[in-house]
Amino acid sequence: MAGKNITFTLKLDKDIRSLLKDFCESRGLLMNSFVERAIMDEIEKEELKEDLAAIQHYEKFERDSTIPLKKVSEELNFYPKKKK
Repeated sequence: MAGKNITFTLKLDKDIRSLLKDFCESRGLLMNSFVERAIMDEIEKEELKEDLAAIQHYEKFERDSTIPLKKVSEELNFYPKKKK
């Protein structure tokens, strides 16, 4: 993600910080890059959960009350029915 870097202070348990440092060092990773990626991954995961919940709600409560786009477009004469 391109952008300007800022300083962000975060309090972590000493053991967790040591675990993070050792993990990143053993894999040649920068801690800030690892934390940035972890944050983005977690945000994406939460957004996917929200999307799934919205889809499930639609499937359960709204699907039967919707009109197919093809039918609406034909009724509004956006895309005339194809001749056979």
